[in-house]
Amino acid sequence: MVFFAALLSGGAAFASPAPCDLATKIEVEQVLGGAAVAVPSSEIGEETAPMCLWATAGRTSEVKLTIWSQDELPVLDMPDAATYFLKLHADAVAATRVTPLAGLGERAFAADLSPKASMKADGSIVVLKNGRVIVFDFTDVFSRDAQVFAALVIGKL
Repeated sequence: MVFFAALLSGGAAFASPAPCDLATKIEVEQVLGGAAVAVPSSEIGEETAPMCLWATAGRTSEVKLTIWSQDELPVLDMPDAATYFLKLHADAVAATRVTPLAGLGERAFAADLSPKASMKADGSIVVLKNGRVIVFDFTDVFSRDAQVFAALVIGKL
């Protein structure tokens, strides 16, 4: 069920499940810490890979889920998901703090998902699983809730 979200496929072939279908309303609102509201597509921008964006009112808290499969990777000049994962990992290591995550796909890491003074975090979780790179971008959420959300979604792939 697609709810409170905008899904853009950017014309790419759909080799992965629809990202908006991978989380329930309860799961989304738990990680956001409040009620999810629709985000107008005009505020999302264009995406090459299938994605979903969930947010609270005023977009104070957000979760963006993007799934890069073999169909989308040529647009990035990437031969496969493992190569793209390694590039994202190297970019994250060069720019921020990276924490390896166990139990999510073949490989996974969190980038700059450390709590701020508010105890909430902005950051990403990137997972390599089944020939896909799954990218979660979080804004103003609790780090532990972000990790639980990522594990729930990855478990459905």
